Amino acid sequence: MKSFLLSCLLTLCVASAHAQLKKPTLEEAAAKRWSEMHSDRIAADADGTGITVSDIRRQVEPIAGQLRAAAKTDAEFEKALANAADESLNSIAERQLVIAEFRASTARLPASYIDADIEETIRRDFSGDRNRFVASLRAAGTTPLAYRKYIEDRIIFDYMVSQVRRSAWDVNPGKILEYYEKNKVDFVRKEQVKLRQITITQGAAEKPEETAARAAAWSDALRHPEKITATLQRFKVAGKPITGTPGFADVAARVSTDDFASKGGDAGWRNVDDLNEAVTAKLKTLKVGEISEPLKFDVGAAPIYVIVSPEANRPKGHASVNDPEVMAEIEVKVRQVGMKIAIKTWLDDLRAKHHVQIR
Repeated sequence: MKSFLLSCLLTLCVASAHAQLKKPTLEEAAAKRWSEMHSDRIAADADGTGITVSDIRRQVEPIAGQLRAAAKTDAEFEKALANAADESLNSIAERQLVIAEFRASTARLPASYIDADIEETIRRDFSGDRNRFVASLRAAGTTPLAYRKYIEDRIIFDYMVSQVRRSAWDVNPGKILEYYEKNKVDFVRKEQVKLRQITITQGAAEKPEETAARAAAWSDALRHPEKITATLQRFKVAGKPITGTPGFADVAARVSTDDFASKGGDAGWRNVDDLNEAVTAKLKTLKVGEISEPLKFDVGAAPIYVIVSPEANRPKGHASVNDPEVMAEIEVKVRQVGMKIAIKTWLDDLRAKHHVQIR
């Protein structure tokens, strides 16, 4: 089977892989001869539905150029192409088995689902012009009826797979703990700090000493929140009215010029080793919730000032399984593994239940 697919695909796909060459290669000449002498063939049968060489070629042909470029020799290219052909054949066969399983059940797909999908395609891709849609199908060598069948099969396949995935979606605490214990090495982290910061840059009409004084004023106001409102007025800072006692986040959102301003200066959890040395040194002198004086950094033509405040600290070591971030990460990974196993088991059952014949 593999040698047949390989001979067919080599001759039919390789032309696109070498399209950039002006002079036809021996492979291209062989492709032309093959296409002139042979017609399409049935490569396999999945529960009564034939899978043709052209079906496989349509999936492999778009990546033939990539495979050719990555191969160092013709033998490597042939092997890569054969593997791609086998993967495509298996994928198409599995898809047909899933659809066959649905059709063998008592379930039926309402015609309105297919109609709605096609109408959405016409509206989105053809500005609602059905004639343009039909013309595009003809140009692609297909018909409205064949396209409708394709949409029906796609909806059925997506529905069936979603049912299996849903069964693997629930993750209980036992599975989370089991994954954590088996993969504990993945949850070792460095010393970390949850950091907020405000970056102050020199204004267009400001002198360097004025920028320094403004940064110092904001640092003082942050240490004494009762001064924040007056400082906002002093520097004519616009923004929505602040409800309650203003804090670091309110000032950062209105004053800071870095990427964290929109998050109220929240820079998230950061590895202490990854921070600037001056910032790290300053954080070691601050308790949680304390505010630093402006830290000056000479960047470009004008200096910038950074005010930092640690919100929490994490020591170096294994992250706790009860940490919300760790639990969320494990939930995602357990679901991925569970869905992969569930789908593989399901497909194995379908192969045993339905008939696949490679010709």
